[in-house]
Amino acid sequence: MGNMDNNNNKKNKNKKKRSKRYDIERMVIYAVSIILLALVISLAVKNYRLESKLDKLSGGEAVATGTTVESDKAGNDKSDKAGSTDATQSTETALPLTVQGDVQYVDIDVPQKENQENYNGDDLEDNGYPYAIKINRQENIVTVYTLDAAGYYTVPVRAMRCSVSPIGETPTGLFNIALKWDWLALFDDCYGQYVSQIDGDTLFHSVPYLDTTKDSLETWEFNKLGTGASLGCVRLCVADTKWIYENCESGTYVDIFDSDYYGPLGRPVPVTKLENTDEQGWDPTDMVEENPTTGKAVIYGAESHSIEQGENYDTMAGVMAFNSQREDVTDQLKVEGTVDNTKVGKYNVKYSFTDQGKEISKSIVITVEDEAAPVITRMPVEIKVANYSGQNEELAQIVASYVTAQDEDTIIKNAVATDGNGHRLDGTDVSELKEDAICVAVGEVKAEPGTYSVVCCARDAAGNRSQYHTVKVTIVK
Repeated sequence: MGNMDNNNNKKNKNKKKRSKRYDIERMVIYAVSIILLALVISLAVKNYRLESKLDKLSGGEAVATGTTVESDKAGNDKSDKAGSTDATQSTETALPLTVQGDVQYVDIDVPQKENQENYNGDDLEDNGYPYAIKINRQENIVTVYTLDAAGYYTVPVRAMRCSVSPIGETPTGLFNIALKWDWLALFDDCYGQYVSQIDGDTLFHSVPYLDTTKDSLETWEFNKLGTGASLGCVRLCVADTKWIYENCESGTYVDIFDSDYYGPLGRPVPVTKLENTDEQGWDPTDMVEENPTTGKAVIYGAESHSIEQGENYDTMAGVMAFNSQREDVTDQLKVEGTVDNTKVGKYNVKYSFTDQGKEISKSIVITVEDEAAPVITRMPVEIKVANYSGQNEELAQIVASYVTAQDEDTIIKNAVATDGNGHRLDGTDVSELKEDAICVAVGEVKAEPGTYSVVCCARDAAGNRSQYHTVKVTIVK
């Protein structure tokens, strides 16, 4: 009995301990729950206060979160209507321009100069003399030829700048040299030296002299060589007219014609310019001992100048050299440097020879320039364009795509929108273009439906421009 009582007492003690432990755990859980609930309530209050502040700052407008915009109770967007419209317009993609209907064209007549440019007078067959002379009256150039293997005078020997009549009194046609004179009286009480008769009163002769003395040259006429200045004869410097006088016999062909073609040796410059033309004086190319230039070695006909791209050029055309003893030493000239007449640029050329152990030299610069204007050969009559709302550059591209233009053998495809007053739409001058382009004046074309006159031209990188042509551009809905 005593043992049973002891066991019951132990069990009762253990139950009381477990009950007390459970009560403590419940109290802890209850306390934690209260704390968590307090935290949740506190966060909710803070969030509510934050939203209230944001509402006040925004004046009641919706607050965008991410890409979603909150709406009012009626489900309407609270954002500003005007602002929404601007945003829609700025992000809206314009429809591409489209051309409606068939496009009709007109061909542009472009003067063909090739035949005129290549024309070099008659084909002169061997008539028993070593040389034939051709005079391009339009360009004031004399070129002397000798025979080729086929028996025609096609091999150029010498090119000279001359002066013919500026009003057409120098006749054209095929003639033969007849009589010759050391000196001959000319019209207006003046005289010519080393005269060769071409036909009647038409002569080769020097620049006029006041009398038959070599120091009476009309110096004021000498600097006109290379331009129209005579009364009908063919004027030359003394060195050139003397060469014809001594080397071209009576019977030699003289063919006079007009052409844009300068000749196979190109366009020589006048041999030199006189500085003092107030009084009579000497022809500097007259190779006589009395000439004041005696004792001075010189190179004539070598001057810096420009030629057109593709123009014939010969470094020795029109160039002559005299040593200090007035001897012609042109055949002793050494030439350094070449000129690529097909490529735009600047080329250095140096001429030199030796006179009494000293080098006599002259350096020049030949500038090859692009002077040929591009041409437009085909234009659309009218282009109907839809979806236009001010896309100037795109409209210019469309118009240009229907225009046929070329610069020499190069087809021009690039387009530039202009204001019609020589400027691009960004204000820059079209002369600053660095590439060939078709300039389309679309600055006045409006987005409203209607027909507009659009002027086009082609420009190359060198600034040359074609003629202007107009096309109708009709803006349709």
